Amino acid sequence: MATKTKRDYRLTGVDEGVVPLDDERIEDRVEETWWHPNISRAELKALMQRSDAPALMHFGLWIALLIVSGYAAVLSWGTWWAIPAFLIYGTIYSSSDARWHECGHGTPFKTRWLNEIFYHLSSFMTLREAFLWRWSHARHHTHTIVVGLDPEIQVMRPADLVKIALDFFDLRSGPPEVWRIIRHAFGKPNADVRNFVPEQERWKMYWSSRVYVAIIGGFALWSLAIGSFLPMMFVALPRFYGGWLHQLLGLTQHAGLKENIFDHRQNTRTVYVNPVFRYLYMNMNYHLEHHSIPMVPYHALPRLHAAIKDQTPTPYPNLWAVYKEMIPALIKQATENPDYHIVRDLPSTSSAATVIEQQPEVTTPLEQPLVETTESVAREWVEACAVADLGEHDVIGFTHDGKLYAVYRLQGDQFYASDGICTHEKAELAGGLVIDGCIECPRHNGRFDVTNGKATKAPARKPLTTYHAERCGDKVFIYI
Repeated sequence: MATKTKRDYRLTGVDEGVVPLDDERIEDRVEETWWHPNISRAELKALMQRSDAPALMHFGLWIALLIVSGYAAVLSWGTWWAIPAFLIYGTIYSSSDARWHECGHGTPFKTRWLNEIFYHLSSFMTLREAFLWRWSHARHHTHTIVVGLDPEIQVMRPADLVKIALDFFDLRSGPPEVWRIIRHAFGKPNADVRNFVPEQERWKMYWSSRVYVAIIGGFALWSLAIGSFLPMMFVALPRFYGGWLHQLLGLTQHAGLKENIFDHRQNTRTVYVNPVFRYLYMNMNYHLEHHSIPMVPYHALPRLHAAIKDQTPTPYPNLWAVYKEMIPALIKQATENPDYHIVRDLPSTSSAATVIEQQPEVTTPLEQPLVETTESVAREWVEACAVADLGEHDVIGFTHDGKLYAVYRLQGDQFYASDGICTHEKAELAGGLVIDGCIECPRHNGRFDVTNGKATKAPARKPLTTYHAERCGDKVFIYI
């Protein structure tokens, strides 16, 4: 029988101390090879397109539901009707967790400031300090349930069944999160946080935490002044008494599945749920699809699911089907064998495939010499792609001498090129979108100016190396 010794899920290891994000161990790491769905670049680009309209309607309805349910809760205060009224309000309020998640990826709205406003609002509502969790969630997508690298593993092994049950009211995860916000308000992050939040970015986390503490403290003082905790029933406390739905749906994402594997089909689930849950959860029940291609907006996930369904395990038909399999697995992890995990059956025809279309390389002289040699470097014009293969405001990737590059086209014949790997955590940029003259990382939403390689949006911080690119006839060349 396997030992039930608790595993070390810390990001720093036992005796290693703090390993900051900019440490060479992180920056020089070879990119892990995740499974990628086989989907054409054109179809993927269409799925990744942003639009304000769906999100404005979605968030407009959500705010209206909050107002109506909150008003009903106020009217019912002091009666037994307050119990169902506040349960409804708290459930809608706690669904801010899904909105925090989606806006953190920057995908619901096309307009960037709308994403930011709703990201910070929903982060406060769900008691997830915005700057901390932006960096944390980027790491989660890089190393999904990889022990010692993923800071967001919900069910650690051996599984703590009491913690899982108490978190239906956020009673085990919530208080430590509140305490972490208080610590950060005093500028005191722990070793794990220092591992994934760069030192230069921590001041934002500190000031944001102070704002959270001030707002919650203000509501607490208001409650004391009027001799009623009614104000607190509308801020902070809903995350606890209304958190049941988030736990019910959130557990289905990864619990009971395999750790330390670079295939989302084995560590992430997709489950069909009813339309009300889908709305409150912002389609995150399509979680395998979301982890495979994180930059697809929530409203396009059903279409992505349909496009790659034949390459993934059979979706669970409902929540009951998930829990009927998951609960025995968690009990076994808790009482018998922490190494036990559910194995998902993969389609026999599935295969790993990259969404980046490689182009043949041919060198051709342009105005500059074919090969320019100095004492330390040789440069040459290398064919990257056909002009027809690269539409306006688009990107394509190609490999030369074992190195990946990205080529961009803005308006007309404005061509640019850069290294093809994101400097943050090594995602392939050719799978991303060109937005407002910037390439958006397809995994973490960081952005780089394609004209000069400058990082313009976190979590990207270090610039890309850029290369001269030109059109010659019907081909695009870059000067490497």
